[in-house]
Amino acid sequence: MKTSYLILIGTFLLLWHTSARGQAVANNNRYIDYQQFFSHLHLDTLRGKALISLKTLQDSAALLADEAPPKGAAITTLRAGRKPLDGASIYARRKQSVFIIGKLQKAQAAGAMNFDLIGTAFAISTNGICVTNYHVLKDILQKPLPGNDNDSLYFIIAPDGHVHFIDRILAYSQNNDIAVFHINTQSMPLVPLPLGRPAETGDPVYCLSHPLGYFYYFSHGIVARNVTIDKQAAAAGYNPLGKPPVRMEITADYAIGSSGGPVLDKCGNLIGIVSSTAPISTDQGKGAMTTGVHQQLVVKDTAPVAALLELLGR
Repeated sequence: MKTSYLILIGTFLLLWHTSARGQAVANNNRYIDYQQFFSHLHLDTLRGKALISLKTLQDSAALLADEAPPKGAAITTLRAGRKPLDGASIYARRKQSVFIIGKLQKAQAAGAMNFDLIGTAFAISTNGICVTNYHVLKDILQKPLPGNDNDSLYFIIAPDGHVHFIDRILAYSQNNDIAVFHINTQSMPLVPLPLGRPAETGDPVYCLSHPLGYFYYFSHGIVARNVTIDKQAAAAGYNPLGKPPVRMEITADYAIGSSGGPVLDKCGNLIGIVSSTAPISTDQGKGAMTTGVHQQLVVKDTAPVAALLELLGR
């Protein structure tokens, strides 16, 4: 049986800053100081706002059905681009669409606030509709565990340092590890990713995500396989009432913290969503296994864009 590993990131401590502003970059835009970036977050948006608590998000998400398309007005997305781009152009054009997703814990002493930075997300519409993994938002989508009372809200951090708060879940697929959610944009339109077509084995891919604090890490590879998986390999868990899980396996690198990150084609269109990894190792000549002493390969499972389009009712 294949053992899959979810791609989550751990806890990060941020200080309460309301006066610090400015660009979190060096004197040019090439070399970014992410310590400075986090010190310059626009955390003043926490003050005087009607924030959506974890319990409120859980209660509203409990009314949704697994695999059901979002209710209400149709979601307007961008058409897929057709012009091939080089890697540098894809990164420059798509970075503004990709976010760090986090969870606020209980306020600490001396004004400090404790955050979990739990993965990656991206925009698919200008008006606040975003996508990440089901397992990234599992505390909202699954029955809450004891001790989560201090998790007061969920948020995303944009590349410009603005913080936007999640105000509702719109749809999810547990088997395909996808969650669609809405944020309070504070009247700031998002820059969405165009949704592409399903990729074929051998097609080039690019991944933009946040592996273990290496924020906005950009990697390149190909589609290794398009496959169905069994319920034991569904890293976010398996719902027997859901649709059969499918995955696009890729060779582009990612790691813990990359969950929910976009996988892009050569035109910069979305073709997949980072989900999990499955290492293949050997144990001193005793044969192949998914865990062992000598690692040989890491299979990288992503949810294909076809699963997202189906969830959106396309």
